[in-house]
Amino acid sequence: MKKSLISLALIAVSSIAFSQIKIKPGVRAGVNFSNFTNTNLDDKTDFYIGAFAEIKFVNFYALQPEINYSRQGGKSVISGLDDLEIQYLGVALANKFYPFKAISLHAIVGPAINIKVGDNYDGFNDNLEGFDFLFFGGLGYDFPFGLGIETRYNIGIVDIFGNNVNNTNGNNNIDDLLLNKVFQIGATYKFDF
Repeated sequence: MKKSLISLALIAVSSIAFSQIKIKPGVRAGVNFSNFTNTNLDDKTDFYIGAFAEIKFVNFYALQPEINYSRQGGKSVISGLDDLEIQYLGVALANKFYPFKAISLHAIVGPAINIKVGDNYDGFNDNLEGFDFLFFGGLGYDFPFGLGIETRYNIGIVDIFGNNVNNTNGNNNIDDLLLNKVFQIGATYKFDF
């Protein structure tokens, strides 16, 4: 009898908890202003596009898994030389915090992993690293009709040539690493089914 009552209580609590969860799929797109740390390159302007599923557990928090395609790199300061472009397909786990219940302003933080799917680098001895781990943070605002705007700053933690991954002698200095850094401005749209 006790086991039956406990089971019923757990089922009731679970059904109430899961009935409060709201899942909304959506899309995101915008402009990248990208560069690398410790270089003389100028910022490169390009784009990103992606899809997500916002899982809102409570009024002040939502988890948002994402799949994104991003074109980033750096712009050459010498005319006639090509810009460096790296294309990534990435998976991100955005944590969205809504501190003010009355407005839809939110903070966004999270980790991501990017897999390189293309580049225009013609290095003689070095190849670009095939992945990047990164952290991001930003702000966003959701309008009541599904449209949203957001800004994010992404910073990679893997050198684009893999020097902090493949280095066996351990003498790398943070000032020598070339890390991706990207400022994004864009829009989102959440579908309400």
